[in-house]
Amino acid sequence: MKKTLGLFLMLSALSFARTLNLEEAIDLSLTNSKNVQIAEKNKKIGELNLSRAFKYALPTVAYQGVYTRYEHDTREVYNEKGINDDSFKVPSKDGYSSKIIATYPIFQGGAIFGGIKGAAAQKNILNYSFLKEKVDTRIRVIQYYSNVITYEKNLEALKTSEKELQTRMKLQEKKLEERLIIRADLLKTEYSLLDIQSQIVKVQNQIETEKKNLKIELGLNINEEIDLEELFIPENLSSNIDFEKDLITAKTQSLNALISKNKVEYSKAEKMVALSDNLPKISVFASYGGTERLHSSDTFHDEEWRGGVQIDWELFSFGSGIDAYRVARENYKIEELNDNITQDNIEINLATAYSEVLRLEKYRVAMKSSLEASRENYEIDKKRYEAGLLSTQDYLNSEAQYRTAQMNFNSAESSYLLAFENYRSLII
Repeated sequence: MKKTLGLFLMLSALSFARTLNLEEAIDLSLTNSKNVQIAEKNKKIGELNLSRAFKYALPTVAYQGVYTRYEHDTREVYNEKGINDDSFKVPSKDGYSSKIIATYPIFQGGAIFGGIKGAAAQKNILNYSFLKEKVDTRIRVIQYYSNVITYEKNLEALKTSEKELQTRMKLQEKKLEERLIIRADLLKTEYSLLDIQSQIVKVQNQIETEKKNLKIELGLNINEEIDLEELFIPENLSSNIDFEKDLITAKTQSLNALISKNKVEYSKAEKMVALSDNLPKISVFASYGGTERLHSSDTFHDEEWRGGVQIDWELFSFGSGIDAYRVARENYKIEELNDNITQDNIEINLATAYSEVLRLEKYRVAMKSSLEASRENYEIDKKRYEAGLLSTQDYLNSEAQYRTAQMNFNSAESSYLLAFENYRSLII
């Protein structure tokens, strides 16, 4: 009963395995990826910070309440000569003052404008970082997906070889009994078979590992079974590339370029804010309130409207404000240099990626030709071996060469696709 139930569960799991193509996998990852979700929340934080920066330019209304208790209940009054003229009892030793204050900043030395400018640059950085995370996630999915497909094709080639050599071994065992071959021929085939079987175990582990990586990237349960559809990889992808045009785009409109430029703007805004700390701050204010004594029959109320202009200016702080501005200015210069470095790196990385596309395009063609040649050579050597015109070692070498050519071509195809997608990601 337990065996029947286990078999039923296994068959059910296989029958309900999710089948995905590459585009569906990419869509799933962009929806479920935790890294994308974190980047999206950071993007929201950038929008809130910009909204908050604008609100610093608006009036504020505050309530201020103070409860005070005095030490003495007798007050002494002295004249200008310091002689005590009079003394009187204070009806209450405690009191409460309260007021509502409205303040409107009219000049903050550029701090508000700098804050808005910096928040806008930060918002742009986080927006572009969000898009970049989506691009990076897409590349990772393509890599994991193509790796799984490659390993599955390699596994298929290895199992075909395993089946072929197992058949050969059975025939050789009969020939050895009939003394038509020597034992060394059988041992060579057995060694090749064991080597293939060890490679099968390795590739199966690679498939399992890459599928786990892919499922994590897609936000799926690690135990969920997935089947991946075959990839169609077009030829001559480089014909769709205009390198000179792409280079201009990458330097001016790519996410890396835009992030770098906004970092310069953010640093420039920080310099403006640092300068504002050394300038006066001017605000207008209006308030309403007064003081009331508690626990006394002799109470008074002095609530009234008050208004005016407030100026705050730190005149001397041993130059700390100037030093802070100098630090901000040097940071701005550093970001300008970093932007120049980014521009150089964009050109180098794009040229390298383009060269890799061209190299792998030719390598793919070469591996395809090698595969066709190895297949033809193997078919010929197989017939010669069956006719007794070829040694066991030469036959095994031919079979191994054909299998290796298959695996090399599988790897070339996935590498070619990934190289092209990496190139595209640099101009987005």
